[in-house]
Amino acid sequence: MSHESQGKKSMDSPDESTVRVVALVLAGGVGARMRGPVPKQFLVVRNKPVLVYTLEAFQRAVAVEDIIVVSLPEWTGIVEQYVKDCGLTKVRSVIPGGVSGFESIRCGLHYLEEQYSPEDIILIHDGVRPLLTEEVINANIAGVEKYGNAITVVPATEALLHTDDGESSNRVVERSHIMRTQTPQSLRLRDLSLIHRQADEMGIHDSVATCTLLIETGHVVHAVAGDNSNFKLTSPEDVALFEAYLDAKGMA
Repeated sequence: MSHESQGKKSMDSPDESTVRVVALVLAGGVGARMRGPVPKQFLVVRNKPVLVYTLEAFQRAVAVEDIIVVSLPEWTGIVEQYVKDCGLTKVRSVIPGGVSGFESIRCGLHYLEEQYSPEDIILIHDGVRPLLTEEVINANIAGVEKYGNAITVVPATEALLHTDDGESSNRVVERSHIMRTQTPQSLRLRDLSLIHRQADEMGIHDSVATCTLLIETGHVVHAVAGDNSNFKLTSPEDVALFEAYLDAKGMA
């Protein structure tokens, strides 16, 4: 495998002697719903960018060896500075993403295929889920080893109604049949490559997430237990909740 990646900056080269666990952290969104001056992953909360909290979760995780960050192209230099300033030694590369989450994963995939073994385990995670725990990370790794893929989920606890028009309903959805997905969503690199090749063959160009792409390309997904604190920051209210968690956990 090449140590260069078509203009992308590589901070290190992986050891191919063993299966590696690699976190692919997506930080390419613009965060329109946050209604702020900067993308939500770069929002500073208690003197630290949200993305850094996320990266620190993988930095602390014993089983994770490498972190690859897919960033908004114009922010790659800033992310590299975060990595240096915060001592995020597991971050191997910061690469520019695409115009959508699907395309950003594709950008990450191209880099991974050049730098890693097909047997390596890839944990795909949203950069705006900063309260990820090591227990959830380890559950994903174990799930991939046992089933071939692992999708982080939490059960639905609210009453669920089906609607066709967004305004009315006459049908209840049994919540025991519903799983709310989170990230990481994890699989071996060879399988990530496979489903993206299959997507090209099937004309799928913008699946919502890795779990939906697996299903759309004919694969069965396997659930592992998530955590309600592993929520995605999409609105100002989520930031306030994140700050409350930081206070409760003594992480502020």
